[in-house]
Amino acid sequence: MARRRPSTPGIDGVLLVDKPNGPTSHDIVAKIRRLTGQPRIGHGGTLDPFATGLLVLVLGRATRMASLHLGGEKRYEATFSFGGATTTDDLDGVRIGEHVAPPSQASVEALLPRYRGALEQVPPSHSAKRTDGIRAYERARAGELVELAPRPIEIKRFEVLGWDDSHAEEPLLHARLEVSSGTYIRAIARDLGRDVGSGAHLVALRRVGSGVFAVGEAHTMEQIAAAALAGELRNLLLPIDAGLDHIPATEVGERGAALLRDGTALPVGMMDAAGQQAAEGSPLRLRVHGGIAALGRRTAFGAQPERVFIESNALATHQS
Repeated sequence: MARRRPSTPGIDGVLLVDKPNGPTSHDIVAKIRRLTGQPRIGHGGTLDPFATGLLVLVLGRATRMASLHLGGEKRYEATFSFGGATTTDDLDGVRIGEHVAPPSQASVEALLPRYRGALEQVPPSHSAKRTDGIRAYERARAGELVELAPRPIEIKRFEVLGWDDSHAEEPLLHARLEVSSGTYIRAIARDLGRDVGSGAHLVALRRVGSGVFAVGEAHTMEQIAAAALAGELRNLLLPIDAGLDHIPATEVGERGAALLRDGTALPVGMMDAAGQQAAEGSPLRLRVHGGIAALGRRTAFGAQPERVFIESNALATHQS
């Protein structure tokens, strides 16, 4: 089995990137790896190549928090074209179906109540979902008929920002959406176009928020490259537990740190009032001098660490 490359010391935390149009999310991750020298990078949800906006990256020890960022709500600004459907449900696909008269703004808006609330959505055939171990887009590109099972989603907000019918054959709907993790905006375009009878596809998408993070806090690739060249990249990183304020934090002090370094459970008396008052079974951020030392869970007797971020006692002794 291949050995995991060691993490680069000090390059640990959350990096917010404002992704440009063109590169894939994996291209961005590869570039950040080269700039930081940090091989361990995860993400809180990818974007298609033509999409722009917020990518939440987790570096080094923060990769162990990646799953906690994946489930956050996503916020988008999107543009839907009602000039027909495409094979990929976005502007990168080939037009399919017969040309029909485009819909009016009123007819589209009349359908929008169907696209708010708890729903079931079939992922796009050109998606990374796997069937029998093979990604759906690989099957679709090979000419196979891809049938994916619907999955529950929630569209908490679908707000119309504008309607552009300056090109009569291809009117555009500009909208703001807030959706649950795993929702495909281009699948919304596909389904909305089907329901209105004209076909539709996604022509622009910008992620403006993910969980508690907003794109206004993010850094461009040019800013990240400049910071790396100046040796100031650490200044762009948020703490390992950034964005996880919904998980209660408790200070455990140096005595608690000594136990955590060996993965040992903490007695209840070693936590501050916030930890002692937490409900049994609830997650806890275990902190030492204000910085996260471990992610754990409240037990009847104290707290059990589940993900430890500080060095083990053996390693700390060896390095000293």
